[in-house]
Amino acid sequence: MDMNDQDDANEVRPLTQSEVNSDARDQIRDWEFLFWAFLLFGLARLAWLYLYRPPNSAFHLGFSCGFVFCGVLGFLMRRVFSPKRGK
Repeated sequence: MDMNDQDDANEVRPLTQSEVNSDARDQIRDWEFLFWAFLLFGLARLAWLYLYRPPNSAFHLGFSCGFVFCGVLGFLMRRVFSPKRGK
């Protein structure tokens, strides 16, 4: 065994397109779950705020709207960055 054979065995190969697409889909699915969680949590907080009317409502309103905004922003990003399908 010479040095060239050992170098070839340790060489790092680039990822194939299907491996990249698979990793990207996994990450998109994870982020999409997070955006759903933000949106649902924010909407639940807004419903709680409407039903129970706590004394410090300004803080709760800002907190809830922030989560709703992050959830909606995530879905807009998904829509913008998703690959275009044939028309």
